Amino acid sequence: MASPYGPMRMIVNPQAGRGAIGRALPRIKEVVEAEELEYEIVETTTPGHAQELARAAVESGCTFVVAVGGDGTVHEVVNGLMGEEGPIAPDAVLGVVPSGSGSDFVKTFGLPTVPEEAARNLAGKNVWGALDIARVRFRGEDGSEKMRWFANIAEAGIGAHVVVSASKMPRWLGGRAYRLAALRAIIGYRPQAGHLDFNGRKGRGVRPDTPLEPGKHSGVFTMVVVANCQFYGGGLRVAPRAIPSDGMLDVLVGEGTKRDALAALRKMPMGAHVPSKIFSEYLVDRVTLDGREPMLLEADGEPLGTTPAHFDLVKGAIRLKV
Repeated sequence: MASPYGPMRMIVNPQAGRGAIGRALPRIKEVVEAEELEYEIVETTTPGHAQELARAAVESGCTFVVAVGGDGTVHEVVNGLMGEEGPIAPDAVLGVVPSGSGSDFVKTFGLPTVPEEAARNLAGKNVWGALDIARVRFRGEDGSEKMRWFANIAEAGIGAHVVVSASKMPRWLGGRAYRLAALRAIIGYRPQAGHLDFNGRKGRGVRPDTPLEPGKHSGVFTMVVVANCQFYGGGLRVAPRAIPSDGMLDVLVGEGTKRDALAALRKMPMGAHVPSKIFSEYLVDRVTLDGREPMLLEADGEPLGTTPAHFDLVKGAIRLKV
């Protein structure tokens, strides 16, 4: 039977998961064909290609676009589905067939990380009907303002240093590369003075119907996490209270010593690092981060640029196939 969301355009990164997706592709096709779904497969060849293919898909009238790959592939596909101010096709449905256990975006939704099992989820009507998509405006390498959308998590400071370090490690390390890079970054990272201006409220200790109000936070930061979903770094539940359909971003501001940061890292797989005296938690609908010196930024595990950075989101921008 055809999907109720129309024929699928499956955007495949065959190199994702150290080639796992390429090896699993025949089995993925078997599952999709057994479900009698209409589909077309297009493979990426260069960085940024998945964004181009997703944009071409929705501009041609396709409304069911599937990212087959890792979090980087999802990041590019989401940017292809979004225009300057919101979704190009408001009725678009995003499907994800992840590359394995290192794929963090799907974990918030309890979706399978095994490609063949995830492919079975592409059948049927079930969708996460109001997935928020976040946006960050930042400074690029040339000094100009840039903009990216992200579905999962962005971070400034130590996390961006980790992403850059992990990208230089051997691919055979897989998810372990992030943890090794994190340890290396914690040892060498120098916390940076910064400040946040936001519209929001405290993430704990207040009534959930407390109105959003202008707020500020200044300090010496080890990390500033801006989260739409919960997991990053190969299974670290950094934002355990994030709900990707509440129209809010969860902001965690980390301050403390390197020993504090190491202790927090050990607790993150279970989300047990919060509440803690070294983390301040806020719920916001927009936030600006700046400081005396530029801070590195990453989103969805992809290096971006530096602060100053402004974050906001579009509520219910895309439906997610679950």
